[in-house]
Amino acid sequence: MDIKRARLEKLLMEEIASLVLRELKDPRLADIVITYVELSQDMKKAKVYFTTLQEGKEEEAESALNHASSYIRSQLAKSLKLKRIPELEFLFDKELKRMERIWQKL
Repeated sequence: MDIKRARLEKLLMEEIASLVLRELKDPRLADIVITYVELSQDMKKAKVYFTTLQEGKEEEAESALNHASSYIRSQLAKSLKLKRIPELEFLFDKELKRMERIWQKL
């Protein structure tokens, strides 16, 4: 992975997490955490992975985030000053929840 893409992924993760926390007023997004961002090779698309603090809220949160993706993207364009802001796709981070269940069993 090249350094430029890794830095951009980290920057996007931080900015998106901040936007969700401070600017989105949707109650379905109250208990989510952005876990990581994965950019495509051409950096035109970004998969944004998240988890929820409450069980059973995953689908609602994913729907709300994807509905707000154009707003989030426009806010990123204002704050990041990049040539191109990638298209955002929000996905529930199933791996993190699976690991949590394993730790609880130990």
